[in-house]
Amino acid sequence: MLSEQEDAVMKLSSESRNSGVAKATSLLVSSKLAIYRLAKWVAILSIVAMFLSLMTGVFVRYVLSTNLVWISEVPNVFFPWLTMSAIVAAAAKNEHIGINLIVDHLPAMVRNSVIFSTNALAMVAFAIMAYYGLDIIGIAGDQRLPATKIAMSWAYWSVVVGFAALAVVSLINIMMLLVGHAEHSASIVSHGEEVL
Repeated sequence: MLSEQEDAVMKLSSESRNSGVAKATSLLVSSKLAIYRLAKWVAILSIVAMFLSLMTGVFVRYVLSTNLVWISEVPNVFFPWLTMSAIVAAAAKNEHIGINLIVDHLPAMVRNSVIFSTNALAMVAFAIMAYYGLDIIGIAGDQRLPATKIAMSWAYWSVVVGFAALAVVSLINIMMLLVGHAEHSASIVSHGEEVL
């Protein structure tokens, strides 16, 4: 039979361990939420920039009867950022395309192994794509858009940043699994409960 002091030490140890897991889980969930919010704002700003430039082009063409060449270049810069930020936001919310029908019915140990393996493979693949995306930036760094003279590398940075963010999200998913908080199918941010 344990003495009261030993019992108190074991209880304290258990509480501190649970507190440590809770703090780690909270930090990981907060990190995914921060990635989601940043990606969402990049997408919003990209849409606004493209919309304003295209509406300006319509106004200038049909009201002022002239043409601004630079307006057609704005989507070339912002559309890749919109695409990659939407992909990152979906991954950070665990709303990417996936078929969980089989995975959800697996025993917990097998399910966790599948989730771990999938995220580990994704992390490595995304990190490799981000790394090799730097080569494309090196090649495209000298190319510039004709009217605005903006370097094409600006658009290609979206690929590097996006794949790096996806690798980080996969790493966070692995860490959440290791601390015992697996949520491969649950959304981080509930629909209708978020604010801009």
